Amino acid sequence: MTTRYRMKILVSWSGGKDCMLALHKAIQTHSPSEVYLLNMCDEDGSMSRSHGLSALLMQRQAEAMGLHLLQIAVQRDGGGYEASFKKGVAELMVKGVTHGVFGDIYLETHRSWVERVCQECGITPIFPLWGMKSEEVVRSLIDEKFRTTIVSIRKGKLSPEEFLGKDLSHPLLDTLKVMPGIDPCGENGEYHTFVYDGPLFQKPLSFRITGQTENDKHYFNTLQLL
Repeated sequence: MTTRYRMKILVSWSGGKDCMLALHKAIQTHSPSEVYLLNMCDEDGSMSRSHGLSALLMQRQAEAMGLHLLQIAVQRDGGGYEASFKKGVAELMVKGVTHGVFGDIYLETHRSWVERVCQECGITPIFPLWGMKSEEVVRSLIDEKFRTTIVSIRKGKLSPEEFLGKDLSHPLLDTLKVMPGIDPCGENGEYHTFVYDGPLFQKPLSFRITGQTENDKHYFNTLQLL
């Protein structure tokens, strides 16, 4: 009798919709024995880099799903993002990780970067969402009953009054898909999200919006755990 090999995977993690759906599909397809979320943070480790969310919020999200989380602070000295990402991959390879899951949909330049970095590290990349249409990604997430809030939007692309803090829904997606110059999945940075409940969660995350901040390119909601 042979034992079926079950891989250990890492997921490039922002806490948002694309990585969540990619993880969901990877679990359905590959039934991994272990899942590790790899989250890149700012230099002092207090904030997740991609969506302007606190590192603590990422930790609570991982706990709500019963998954391992590795957070790596990106250091400007010593190679920047890529070197820090490779450091995280190396730490997880020690635990037996052989594959990396990524939420890329159609951006060839980013996929090429992922493939090169994975090859240099010695792991195999998996792209569960690759080739899906942007609208299909969001509709799939909604249909799978994930609950997702918009936590940041790009200035000049979307109105904060209309979109910031709203949950993804079919009516909201219908609005996004007919807006000129807007990718309905936000693949060009139009908006970013945070998933707080769904089929991978053992319990939902409760939070409230305590304020709004901005930089030269984005508006952000500040989320406080309850």
